[in-house]
Amino acid sequence: MKRIRMSRTRAALTTGVVLLSGIGLNMAAAGPAAAGNCTYIVGQELCGRVNNSSKSDKWLVVADNWNCGGSGTACGNKVRLYPGERSVDGSDGMKDADGVYVPNGCTGQVSQAVHLPSGWHKIKDNIGYQTVRIHC
Repeated sequence: MKRIRMSRTRAALTTGVVLLSGIGLNMAAAGPAAAGNCTYIVGQELCGRVNNSSKSDKWLVVADNWNCGGSGTACGNKVRLYPGERSVDGSDGMKDADGVYVPNGCTGQVSQAVHLPSGWHKIKDNIGYQTVRIHC
């Protein structure tokens, strides 16, 4: 039986491709949050976690469920986050938020690019926190 020879460089490149493929799989599969549950992909926990930016002008609200009874909006437990607070902080924190509420008369900015008008918005499960900055 012929033995396949592989250089260290080729082995490292092959390992890197496999690792990057796994990361791509995790990121591509991070879809809409299931109601109140985190998503698990290849051992990676993806949850709806929200950080209200310390530079926010006002509070925001997160909810741990979405579309209860076909409502099409946030439902379940709700927690108000003041500037600088995260959805998992404190005794009333939640592991997986499914919706975020931007107060009336304000807009929310997510990750420098997405602008949210006032009202409820569904959020996706992902790695880390989605930082929201409220502008009023």
